Amino acid sequence: MTDAKAVVLSEQEVLINSRRRNLVKGAIAMGVMWRLPIDSALAAAPAEVTQMPVSVSAFQKVSTFLTSKNVSPIMATRCYDALKKRIPDLDSVVASLDTLVKARQLSHVDQYLALTDVDKGLDTQAKSIIRALYLGVVGDDEKAELFAYEEAFMYDPTRAVLVVPTYGRGPNTWGPKPVDAVAEVKS
Repeated sequence: MTDAKAVVLSEQEVLINSRRRNLVKGAIAMGVMWRLPIDSALAAAPAEVTQMPVSVSAFQKVSTFLTSKNVSPIMATRCYDALKKRIPDLDSVVASLDTLVKARQLSHVDQYLALTDVDKGLDTQAKSIIRALYLGVVGDDEKAELFAYEEAFMYDPTRAVLVVPTYGRGPNTWGPKPVDAVAEVKS
């Protein structure tokens, strides 16, 4: 009799263990399924970096030299696209700057800025690249293109202390409109 009762309990334990195993398997499967898009997105990020066009990669390299800052692939791509509309021969400008840096063995932008025999046109374009990366804008006219805001290098000196004024701090974080600093003049 005790043996039969032990067998029944044993079957219940088997049933409970079976349900538990199914629950664990389901949780693991859900965890794996849940992670798939994240893993594939993370895996896609480096691929985008390696798939950057050669022209943008060269622009990123020259931009890093001209600003002495790490120009991210995204920032380089956005700046390149915006500048290319204004400077159709941007690729030759980048190639000329790269050649100049290598020929003169320049290691810092200050050495470039100290040069007195640089072609004026090339120098103007080089400073256009620097200006764009610091301001996050290409152009001064009504068709000026904003390609970076919060990431613009002009905010780097105060980035650790001041929050860049913006409507949002990321997706779904829209805040109140910043107060305008327009002063009213009464006569």
